[in-house]
Amino acid sequence: MTTYNKIKDLTLFLCFFTLSTSSQEITFQPHIEIVTEHLPPFQIDTPNKVMGFATEIVSSALSNTPYTFNISAYPWARSLSMALNKENTCIYSIARTPAREEQFIWVNTIAERNISFIGLTAQKLSVSSLEDAKKHMIAVIRDDVTHQLLVKEGFTEGLNLFVVNNTHSLLMLLAKRKSIDLILADGYTIKYRAQFNNLNPNLFENVYQLNTKPLDYYFACNIKTSPYIIEQLRYSINQLKVTGKIDKIISEWQYPVIRVN
Repeated sequence: MTTYNKIKDLTLFLCFFTLSTSSQEITFQPHIEIVTEHLPPFQIDTPNKVMGFATEIVSSALSNTPYTFNISAYPWARSLSMALNKENTCIYSIARTPAREEQFIWVNTIAERNISFIGLTAQKLSVSSLEDAKKHMIAVIRDDVTHQLLVKEGFTEGLNLFVVNNTHSLLMLLAKRKSIDLILADGYTIKYRAQFNNLNPNLFENVYQLNTKPLDYYFACNIKTSPYIIEQLRYSINQLKVTGKIDKIISEWQYPVIRVN
């Protein structure tokens, strides 16, 4: 083979390689890892998959994008850590707080919630303020917004604060452990949590609600996630809102649309 032919063949190879690489770059789409916790009816961790109405919203939104994705449920502290530290990892249903503002990209709202002190109906506890609540032992989920709120308000672990790692054990603690007086959670989730723990929902009552208007739950992503991906995810969730798909999903789960005056 002559030197000319060698150069010609090399040039053709490089052109082919460049075109092939460029084509792969154009068609390649990143995989989105989505994490959450067990929080019926928003998200429900079952042996086969994660269910719940917030999961349906997230799954429907992602299905309308070019990205592959999977949804996994872990204890909240682990899910939070994964979303904080891994690129292209997103989390739901997460409360947006000043402390978290710069830690995530806040893609879109997906649901509303309340925060209430929940007690045993038989105990008939009376709480009308956070100061009242400090007289009691209150169980919360580690690194959840409820945990952060009570720590900020001066509650002390071991004195009037008991911290657990996941929602599976929260209601059971209230029902079975006499040292636990209250839990801090969304009051509307209690009947669903009770059902998944094989407990009678009537055992529990809403003792005192902290918020006076609905609080938002978000779908949020790691701060290193591409702005292009974020905009596609945001647009997809918005489309579910304007077409009424989100309202339809929530209605099918018979979860109340919160309207607090």
